[in-house]
Amino acid sequence: MRLSSRQRAILGEISDGAYVEVKDLAARLDVDVSTIRRDLQALVRHDLVLRLHGGVRLNTPDDGSPIPPTLIPPATTEDSRHRAIASTARRMIRDGDSIVLSAGPCTDALLPLLLDVEDLTVVTHNLAIAQRLAQQPQTRVLVAGGEIKSGDVGITSGPACAEYIEAQRARWVFLEVDGLHPYAGVTTSAPWRVSAHRAMLAAAERRCLLAPSPVFGARCVGFIADVDHADLIITDEGLADEDLPAFAGRVVRGVIDPVDDWHH
Repeated sequence: MRLSSRQRAILGEISDGAYVEVKDLAARLDVDVSTIRRDLQALVRHDLVLRLHGGVRLNTPDDGSPIPPTLIPPATTEDSRHRAIASTARRMIRDGDSIVLSAGPCTDALLPLLLDVEDLTVVTHNLAIAQRLAQQPQTRVLVAGGEIKSGDVGITSGPACAEYIEAQRARWVFLEVDGLHPYAGVTTSAPWRVSAHRAMLAAAERRCLLAPSPVFGARCVGFIADVDHADLIITDEGLADEDLPAFAGRVVRGVIDPVDDWHH
């Protein structure tokens, strides 16, 4: 079997064989109890955990010894998730396109993949991306001004930023998000970016969210939009099949490098 990053995290939380309540697991991993229950159902099917009333513990061999570490798959690295998402996003972009880019590690991974796109127009509030792409003679770069928050160096935000972005017109927006929940919607952990992110969604014909699998089920403080505002959600293979129906066919899972896969 292939485990999602969250399922691996659950196994890590109970690796000492102790009983843990489901609500405590949800709190530790910052997701809904219903999300944890879906993950536990998958782990039970593969005999990795035992469900007890209100909680769970690791399934151990008959002699009571812990499951050998070799049977618990290593976690997929964050970098491999970001590369999988970026390479999938790149396939959506054609010569002559205009795109809007936000900021984040998936966007950073996408950047070098854009250097061979001819006649590309990029709208962004990410100054590092703008500086790099401006060196490409075949790329036109439009940068949104605005406020730069302490601790958010190189990213503009605020009303002026949002107004500039919303006035543009692009074929695609690739918006990286921190939280994605079927009911709580699309969210960010940086609420000062909300207005800029909403403007990005308004400026593009096609709206694509870049969402590593761990952000599914997460709810962050800054609400951007309902999930149905997205035309496409690109994630990685770490997202479990059980999580797909809630997003109404919008999700595409990028293939992670085979060295990060684990099969049982």
